[in-house]
Amino acid sequence: MRFPPHTRRPRRLCVTYGADADPGVVFATAACAQALVDVVPSPGARAGMRAGWDAAALDVEQFLPEMEVWFSEGFGDGEGEHAVGMGACVTSFACGGVAVGVKMAHCLADAAALTGFVKGWAGVHCDLLGKCEGQGGVWRMIEMGMDGGEAAEEARVERILGLLKEVYPVPVFDPLLLNATAAGNVDASDADPEILARGRHLPQHRYDWWASGSDCPESMQAACAVPPGFDAKRIGDSIPWKEWDFDVEVAHRVLHFSEKELENIWRAASRDVGDKDTKPPSRISRHDALLAFIWMLVNRARGFSHDAGLVNLNMTLGLRARLSLPEYFVGSPLLLARVSSPGKEACDAEQLAATAKQMRDTLGLFDGPALGAILHDTMFQESPQRVWNGFLGIRDVIVTSWARLGTYGISFDPQSGRGPWLVQPVMPAVDGIIEIMEAPFIVGGEQEVQVEGEGNRSWYAGGVDVDLNFDKVVVKKLVADEMLRKFSAS
Repeated sequence: MRFPPHTRRPRRLCVTYGADADPGVVFATAACAQALVDVVPSPGARAGMRAGWDAAALDVEQFLPEMEVWFSEGFGDGEGEHAVGMGACVTSFACGGVAVGVKMAHCLADAAALTGFVKGWAGVHCDLLGKCEGQGGVWRMIEMGMDGGEAAEEARVERILGLLKEVYPVPVFDPLLLNATAAGNVDASDADPEILARGRHLPQHRYDWWASGSDCPESMQAACAVPPGFDAKRIGDSIPWKEWDFDVEVAHRVLHFSEKELENIWRAASRDVGDKDTKPPSRISRHDALLAFIWMLVNRARGFSHDAGLVNLNMTLGLRARLSLPEYFVGSPLLLARVSSPGKEACDAEQLAATAKQMRDTLGLFDGPALGAILHDTMFQESPQRVWNGFLGIRDVIVTSWARLGTYGISFDPQSGRGPWLVQPVMPAVDGIIEIMEAPFIVGGEQEVQVEGEGNRSWYAGGVDVDLNFDKVVVKKLVADEMLRKFSAS
């Protein structure tokens, strides 16, 4: 395959596969002498915890394969020769429960790609056991369609793949589909100044790693070092290291909000969101409302109630739907959009609707043409890793969302009628990360498989779980805030 010019610029990621020397996928099995309920509280128990579940008590690493992932720390510097892109570990519990842990290189797969893989895995597993609708339909069709191996092996493989594509999520690995959405001629010798200006006008941090080495922590010196032969001329702001305390003890807390509680938050955040210049008024989603509410609580706990300085919410945007990419596009097509507000306003409950509207309006700026301009800029950067659009200091938060991925609709045993006991992303223990997650659907104390759209169920039908990774002192103040459960009453 001949790669177009824009893919051959320095420090670009290149992936090959299908060779005999490929490292393959790590697969491990393990056993835990405890029952699942002794390791993780039940979904009902977690939902009933007013101050949330202390997720730090769960050592998730024990349920993941021991492996070095591509592009982790040290890889590319003479180390990591045994690194792989993906691994999985299946752990059995004394009660008969099973944990499925999957680890992937983030540059190759985001949460959507990871979920698509697990959905396909679960579907094939159930089909082999004859537990899917049609009692193992795909594999029986294959057996019926093949008569004792009379067809050529190539035809047999093609037949199998065709049947699988009709039933299971089909991953699409074609990075050039994303590149094709960039504005302008990305194979030209120089970037288009007008397109660059359009992209850089959008609300994002633009921190230059190579201009941030003078006062960076020792652990960040390698990231801030200018590689030999590259131009160190500043192309962004210096990272404000003094705002980031690397020594704080980080707590990991999961707060559950019921569907009714979420509705009450949404109604409060939807008040008077329109103005004379907005026709029609901005439509606030429940996701917007909850995120605005959580950010308010975080800023209050961080002590910004009387602070006029700016605080920043860096929201992760998925690009598949925005750029009409395939649903199961393999990769990590994400970027960060920034919402900024004076601290005292971000702490004010009376500003909840205004904050939610600001979030919705900000997301609206990142339409197809805007994203095309950002991608144009990225294509011409001499090192795509050089500019950081986020930050995790005391005034910043990075939020990511697994909403609408249908994680609680995945089941390796659908006949049980129950979805996963827990879906838990693994994030670094650093101060300032929020994750919006779906939650298990519980009826009459019993958990059911959560399928969005089934029976008119929404992604938040089981409520929403919010993962918080923050300074332990901040989390203690947040869960003690009387505002936390203000909307829990009917």
